[in-house]
Amino acid sequence: MRFTEHLGELRQRLKVVFLSLSVIFAVLLLVPRNPYEFLSLTGTYNPLVSIFLDRIVQDILPAGWTLIGFHVNEGLEIVLVASLILAVAFDMPVIAYEIFRFIDPALKENERKLVYPFVISSSFLFLIGLAFGYFILSKFLLIALTPFFVAGHLDLTIEGADFYYVVFLTVFFSGVAFTFPVFVYLLIRFGIIEASFFSKNRVYVWFGTYILTAVITPDGGPLLDVILFFPVISLLELAVFFGRRFRGGEPRAASKGRTCSYCDSPLDPAQVFCTRCGKANA
Repeated sequence: MRFTEHLGELRQRLKVVFLSLSVIFAVLLLVPRNPYEFLSLTGTYNPLVSIFLDRIVQDILPAGWTLIGFHVNEGLEIVLVASLILAVAFDMPVIAYEIFRFIDPALKENERKLVYPFVISSSFLFLIGLAFGYFILSKFLLIALTPFFVAGHLDLTIEGADFYYVVFLTVFFSGVAFTFPVFVYLLIRFGIIEASFFSKNRVYVWFGTYILTAVITPDGGPLLDVILFFPVISLLELAVFFGRRFRGGEPRAASKGRTCSYCDSPLDPAQVFCTRCGKANA
């Protein structure tokens, strides 16, 4: 297939993603939550996305806290942002399918054996991270801040936009943090980083992971960082263990000799590029 044909196919697949995303966004934003109430003379307009906003308030906002709005367009801004985020979330199956259909013809059999488990495992861990961020981190964030409001003789109020944005960012970055060990496993599996690097530098790796969790948890303090740190570092240690195990140890067994990390073809001790698949080996 020529380069222009690839661009044409990419354009078609992006068009499908854009159209499906636009439809979902419009439904969440324009369809009334209760059509019968909306059509009545005394009814009010609540878009479909308000169902999810109500759920967030019920699940995460602690008792005694109050949401307030400082700007005239704050409610509209919250509804627009929430609709867009939820539209992307609901459209993820379409996005994943279009990406799969675009790259699948270019993958070799041995590459599919690595790509598909990676996609499945990273997607699963991302969903687990989203749930962890929603049900634990986001809720604990405001609970942890409550004593400081009381100590400062402040009313338990928070700007609506700040509340929703903190929840959205915390949930998203929690999902991203949970996928980090999958990339570490791939780096070890491909020989880019040796598993012994993590064993010899475990203190620095743990400290760096803690700094990462501290960066992606907004305003939660060290306790919230620790809550996210422990599951992430546990997954990281598992990734290092399985990376070393499935790579065959360090170094590879002498009886088998040095082989390509991609297609298992035999390699000379000083050979960098595989003669069969043409890929570089560390």
